[in-house]
Amino acid sequence: MDALQAARAAYRAGRLYDALEAAQVAAERRPKDPEAWRFLGAVSRHAGMPAAADDAFQRAAALSPRRHQAPVRVTPAEFAAIVERERQALSKDAHRRLEKLEVRLADLPTTEQIEAGAAPDALAWRSGSELHVFQGNHENRAAGAGELARLVGRTLTRA
Repeated sequence: MDALQAARAAYRAGRLYDALEAAQVAAERRPKDPEAWRFLGAVSRHAGMPAAADDAFQRAAALSPRRHQAPVRVTPAEFAAIVERERQALSKDAHRRLEKLEVRLADLPTTEQIEAGAAPDALAWRSGSELHVFQGNHENRAAGAGELARLVGRTLTRA
């Protein structure tokens, strides 16, 4: 198993620091591989290293600008406003489904949520009557504010 595969396996298992170590090795061994850098960015964000994460995302974008764009970053208040706007724009059926859930915003899934079955890069995770919407994972997949809003809307529609 190569370092990137090992990093992905550790990440899915919630072993974030093992994943970070393996992702760093993968990026060092494959410095021109945008996938290695993009993954290092995701893991670094989970490890509480936002500056290192954004550097890795920027490196991936520089290596493959058509496929990888640097993520958009917004404040928690801006993200909450996007979620509320997209929630108001939902179809009646989607709005009705979402009414039954308490929507909670968080940066990323916690270790406990990952251990309970949430994917580390999940956009949202449903737990009982709660829907946890993860800002950092939405941002990591969106290259601009419009794309971020569309992604949030799709996430809420599927809840």
